[in-house]
Amino acid sequence: MRQTGTPAERKVFRDMDKKKALSEADKLKQATLKKTAKLRAQRLEKEAAERIADEAKPKKPARKRQAMKKLPVWQGG
Repeated sequence: MRQTGTPAERKVFRDMDKKKALSEADKLKQATLKKTAKLRAQRLEKEAAERIADEAKPKKPARKRQAMKKLPVWQGG
């Protein structure tokens, strides 16, 4: 392959390519951060709604445990 242009022109072209690649990477990063923030907000909203719904449900009364009766020593207790 033969390169055309002076070294200065090639350097300018490389610099433009580098800036273009960095700007594309920055755009992708910003889009990812924006999407992540949106999804986080949706998840927190959903969790808050679920928490409110759970609090609105009537709670079941706690089941009382029966006390164990002590057996006399001669029956194995």
